Amino acid sequence: MSLVIEQIWERSQFRGTDAKECEEFISAIVKHAYEQGKLRDDEWIADFVATCLTQDALRWWSGLDDETQWSWKKLRQAMFSRYQPKFYGESGEEAEQFVHLVRQRARDAGKQKDNDWIITFVSDCFVGDALRWHVSLDQSIQDDWKMLQLALLVQYPREGGFDLSRRMPTPASAASAPPKIKKGRVRVCKKNETNFSFLSKQAGQGGLRLTSSAAEALVVEYDPSTNDPQTLLIPDDQIPGFDILGARWDGQDTKSASSSSVL
Repeated sequence: MSLVIEQIWERSQFRGTDAKECEEFISAIVKHAYEQGKLRDDEWIADFVATCLTQDALRWWSGLDDETQWSWKKLRQAMFSRYQPKFYGESGEEAEQFVHLVRQRARDAGKQKDNDWIITFVSDCFVGDALRWHVSLDQSIQDDWKMLQLALLVQYPREGGFDLSRRMPTPASAASAPPKIKKGRVRVCKKNETNFSFLSKQAGQGGLRLTSSAAEALVVEYDPSTNDPQTLLIPDDQIPGFDILGARWDGQDTKSASSSSVL
C-alpha cells in the first residue's frame, strides 16, 4: 500500500465516536471524491465509505437497509441523524455552539419551524449534568424550543455576555383545582322538635313546599370545602325556570322563622 493511500485510509476511517468525528469524516470523504473526479458519483462514494467504517460505525451501517447503504446521499443524511451533537453543560460557549448547531441541523433538514422535530432531536443530545438539568425542567419548557434555548443560555451564561435571566419565562402555574361540588337536600326542622322535613321540588303559594319524603326532596349543589355563606344551586332543571335557591322574609320580624319563605 503506497504512502498516499495509507494517508487517505487513515484520514477516512470512521469509528462512530461522536458528531464531530462524523463531520470531519464526511468532509474528508467529499475532498477525496473530488480529488478522484467522483464527486457526483453517488454509488462510488457509498462503496468507498463502506470500506472506511470500523467499530460502532460498522455495526450501525450493517443494520441499514440496502437502499441507504449504497446511496451516499441517503447514507450521509442517516449519519447526521445517527451521530448527533452532545451537550455536556460545561460552559456558556458550549451552550451557544450547541444552540447554533441545532439551528443549523433544523435548517438543513427543512424543519426550522417544526417545534416537535427540533425538540425530539435536542432531547437526545443532553448528557451528564446537562441531562439532569434538562429532566428537571418544567414540561412546558422541555416541549418548546424557543423557551428551551433561552433556558439553556440562562443556565449556562457566557462570562461577560448579555444577561438573559430577566427574559426567562416562568412556567404558567397550574390552574387551581375546581371545588369538589357535592349534592344534598335542605332539611327543615322547628325549634325544640325532633321531627324534620325537606324542601320539596313542588312550589306552593309563597315558596317551596315541605315533604317528609327524601325521594321528593329538592336536590341542591354546594361546596363542602368552605364554611362561608354560599349559593345553593338547583341542578338538572328540577324546578323549571329556577337554578338558584334563595330565601326572603314575608313579615317584618326577621328573627322569626315562621315569617320566612324560600325560592
